[in-house]
Amino acid sequence: MGHGIEPIFESQFVGRKDELRDLKAAWDKKLRMFGIFGMRSVGTSRLAKEFLASVSDQYEGLVYVNLKETSDLAAMYVNICAQLAIAVESHPNDVNSWESMLVGAVSTSKRQYVFFFDNGEHFLDKEAETRDPLQNLFMSLIKKNNIKVILTSTTKFQLASLWRIYHVCELQPLTKTETSELLRAETPGVNYGEYLDPIVEMSEGLPLLILMITSELRGDGGMLTPKDMTQLLAEYRLKVLSREFYPGEDRVADVYRLFINRLSPVLQRRFSELDYIPGSFTAEEARSLLDFPTEAVVKDQVLVPKLRRHFLSYDPASRRFNIQGILRECLKTYFALRHIPEIRRRFCQTFTEVMTSISRRFTSPEYESALADFAFEQPNLQKLLLEVQFTTQDNYTFFIRMATESTDFIEKYLAGNSEDFYSQCHRAADRYGKEMDKAVVDLAVGSLYTNIKGNLKDGHIKYSAALSILKGAGKSLQLATAHQRIGYNLMLQDQNEDAINHFKKSLAISLVSGKPFELIALQSLNSMGITLTKLGRFEEAERYHFVSLKRRRKIQGENHPGVGMTLNNIGLMYDQKGDGRLALKYFQEGLEIKKKSKAPDLSRVASLTNVANGYIAVGAFEEALHALDEAEEILSKQRLPQMHDIAYLNDTRGKVYFKQGDMDKAAEMFEKAAQGREGVASGKTAHVESLVNVMKVAVKKGDNAKCIKTGKTVLSFSDDVIKQRPKSHFLTECYDCLAKVYEAMGDDAKVRDTLTKIKTELLRLEYMYTCDCNEGQVGKIRQQLADIESKLMTKTHDEVTQTETV
Repeated sequence: MGHGIEPIFESQFVGRKDELRDLKAAWDKKLRMFGIFGMRSVGTSRLAKEFLASVSDQYEGLVYVNLKETSDLAAMYVNICAQLAIAVESHPNDVNSWESMLVGAVSTSKRQYVFFFDNGEHFLDKEAETRDPLQNLFMSLIKKNNIKVILTSTTKFQLASLWRIYHVCELQPLTKTETSELLRAETPGVNYGEYLDPIVEMSEGLPLLILMITSELRGDGGMLTPKDMTQLLAEYRLKVLSREFYPGEDRVADVYRLFINRLSPVLQRRFSELDYIPGSFTAEEARSLLDFPTEAVVKDQVLVPKLRRHFLSYDPASRRFNIQGILRECLKTYFALRHIPEIRRRFCQTFTEVMTSISRRFTSPEYESALADFAFEQPNLQKLLLEVQFTTQDNYTFFIRMATESTDFIEKYLAGNSEDFYSQCHRAADRYGKEMDKAVVDLAVGSLYTNIKGNLKDGHIKYSAALSILKGAGKSLQLATAHQRIGYNLMLQDQNEDAINHFKKSLAISLVSGKPFELIALQSLNSMGITLTKLGRFEEAERYHFVSLKRRRKIQGENHPGVGMTLNNIGLMYDQKGDGRLALKYFQEGLEIKKKSKAPDLSRVASLTNVANGYIAVGAFEEALHALDEAEEILSKQRLPQMHDIAYLNDTRGKVYFKQGDMDKAAEMFEKAAQGREGVASGKTAHVESLVNVMKVAVKKGDNAKCIKTGKTVLSFSDDVIKQRPKSHFLTECYDCLAKVYEAMGDDAKVRDTLTKIKTELLRLEYMYTCDCNEGQVGKIRQQLADIESKLMTKTHDEVTQTETV
């Protein structure tokens, strides 16, 4: 018995240990029915056959019915009767008669039977025509002590009254480990190397895809390599796995196109519309996109029917739905989406709400829930930003709302799409918007230039354009924001007094305007503290920082990344003040808060690097290296290389080795830092800093040529350095290195010339710090000037002495 069930299988069986264990446990508990459900070609039939093989000694008769190959109920009963050797003299006139005859014949036998109904969706999807009679047959069979029933199907079958004797197995795709095992088992001798992981990813754990991939790799004498296959799967997966010389049941495109075709036209249309969401989605998001009145209705009419037929997957923990990748490809290829403008409008409306909700919660005690939501919503929000290219008057307001309410969030977490997004917003504002809309976009673009691109001048131009519009509209959140951002931009340009004036204007609005202004008030307080620190006005800076800290804790809670950032800035203040141990204390507290609050990776990297610098200041070099190792591990896990942060890490590591006297390692790290920073922003402050560090190592190693060559590069950027950061000391440090090299070479004329240039640069800095009333820095510079004057006098005296001797 068991006609039509293969005794030998072509492919090896891997994985499914948990499912087999649970099926056997249910068998041992005397359960009567076993339903194995999953999406098309996930391996339900194969698992059922392996399960039967594992319990083959516990039954005598197997009846196998492939419902995919069965035309109707009568054909099914004829097949079953033939396998059981039940004589049928004439066909009964109705289904009930067939059922009674079959059950009666089997129940009188002393043998143990298993009825295996394979591909049950072909009868279950037809509801009254075949579903109800099939369900009645199942009910009749499992009431008999000598019969067990196994059902495989893409459509889930439920028994409300007999659930205690019914075991349900929901089969998921193979795990990555199981997929790798099956790939290797089917292609012995193939070395996948670095291409194993991407091939595993693109096979989605679906046995049909895996076996088709291995067939391609085995074919034609192994002409296609894993590298070739990776590229082909990435670009033409459906086509490659659906070649015409394979039988229809193996062609991936045909298999899944026919699977989707089993849906009604209405559900097919809804399925294509849901595919417009690129990532997973909630029931509420589905309701909004499909324009249903309530979640309950969309669940009942769309989500539950698709879920029970395995067109959707569902994660109970996150309560989110998703569409398998291969089904998405088939939808896009074979099922045209209708009413695209309307679907696009609903998508933008739906996910603008999601974006603004997440960005609002990121600055509140709800930060962790926002972070968890963003992990799921990231692909949806990335697509949302790209939708701006299709802006119409109907959806324009959604994008302006994002630019108004979510700029900081977009800048931090979706920076890769932000520049195009804002440029498109600006064009849309020209077409559909008002002057205030243009101001909002200019503010956002100014932040992009200032904080991401490091283009301070262009950032200031954009901010100023926004301010010129906003000043005429009275006090507003946007006006307070404009003053804060202009102040921050000017602070980065060392125009500190002007920066303070803008911060004060922002605070004058935000501190008295209620809850919507709280965040911008915190940012202005924080920026005031940083700017006053730069001016050496430490008592005032301390006051602003601690007011900011107190307000943040009240508004955002104790464990919030914003609190960690404020503690970190307090550490920087004490570092500038010269109190290294107190600075380290606050760096560590800030880092601890960021870890507890699951702050963004790059924020933790910044804190770890500051902790490392704190350890360097107190001579704890091993602890500094440990902090840098931890930061490097975080950076290594980023999807995209964070060149700026990697360079900062290398530069800091170079400082540790320099302090330890290991000049070879220091040189290696500073070179890497300089190269990385050159790639990000050539000639900008950070790049010049690393070049000067390269010079310092060259001086220590006696590599005069290296120092002079690097010095020329630094000096070629001198005008730009002064424009960017007028108060930076990199030029004096560069000249100091050159003076030491010329001294070692015995070139007194160049020494005197270089010392004179140091004097000129120090006089410029003295003037700037005097204008800022920064007495601490003025005192340090005057001491340096005195030292330079002494050296110049010595060199002049030596020259006179040598001349007289001659």
